[in-house]
Amino acid sequence: MKYLKIYEVLYKASNAAATEEKIAILKENDSLALRDVLRASFDDSIIFTLPAGIPGYKSALSNEGLAPTDLRRVTTHFTYFVKGGEGEKLKPAKRESMFMAILEGVHPEDANVVCQMKEKTLGTKFPGITKDLVKTVWPKLIAK
Repeated sequence: MKYLKIYEVLYKASNAAATEEKIAILKENDSLALRDVLRASFDDSIIFTLPAGIPGYKSALSNEGLAPTDLRRVTTHFTYFVKGGEGEKLKPAKRESMFMAILEGVHPEDANVVCQMKEKTLGTKFPGITKDLVKTVWPKLIAK
């Protein structure tokens, strides 16, 4: 079975006409990475310790259209970018370089998802993907 990239799941769910279809798409494509992105996007208790705005980064695609890594493999590193996480011990420059490495290592559309997540604007990029929808799919995912 081919897994969809996180941005593909979000586009597919966003473009679904009915809420029930959006819910089904998110459930069918459930992964720790998808839940991490959605939780960080909509949970107000998660505060990023990175500078505001979208940083300039280089696209990760090779000549074959492949990215070096997949977002599913790097979401465990998000703890370095949030208040109360392991990254608070790091110097800001180190934390920011780690964030840039993620952006430059994943598919450009997934990098855009990560930036939207950090800025808490994911719902703008993917209309119909809302806090209420996420709470319906995973009732205990969002604390605040």
